Amino acid sequence: MPRPLHFAALLALAAAFAPLARASEPVSRDQVMDAIRVFESKAQGHLSAQDAAGDEASAVARACNTILKFSLESDLVVVDLGNDSVPWCDVKKGLGDLPNSGERGLLLAAYLAGSVKAQLESGKQDPNPYKGWVNMLHVYRTMKVREGVTIPEVEGLLAFEMNGTLEAHAAEAVRRSTESLRRLYGTQGGDAKAVSSSPGKS
Repeated sequence: MPRPLHFAALLALAAAFAPLARASEPVSRDQVMDAIRVFESKAQGHLSAQDAAGDEASAVARACNTILKFSLESDLVVVDLGNDSVPWCDVKKGLGDLPNSGERGLLLAAYLAGSVKAQLESGKQDPNPYKGWVNMLHVYRTMKVREGVTIPEVEGLLAFEMNGTLEAHAAEAVRRSTESLRRLYGTQGGDAKAVSSSPGKS
């Protein structure tokens, strides 16, 4: 099984969702794909955590939890949660002290959904954050218009997308993450697919 680059970050993120982490049943491929469909169809309508309410908000929250659990536990995917790939969300420290923490969390879920969906559809593990970024930026643009929320770290990625260099920037993020992995674990764990992964199986 691949060794994670940001294992401490994964543990911190899992701790933030302790009730989810205690769930005994693993999330299946079909379950996470259903959750991604729910997230994509409903999250756009409730981009502000403060405004989200009722059944749709609960559905979005459940979908986010399912996507997160699958991302952390499944060997079918690898997801990079390092600073190069999720600069708007320091999962080592958590989101509580950051401005717009609810929106940042929603963007993290959008990133995970895009990354997981792309890997499951291709049938290949791929830590490259590009597909996750594209999905996250789609949510961010809507959030920015509807809620007036601006997140500086995401604005940087949006600029790369607008000038056509987002994919190249994603490749560079993978390279930096791989180098960090090699520094942390040595050359034995330095293959590209081990940039960041989950500790369990699905």
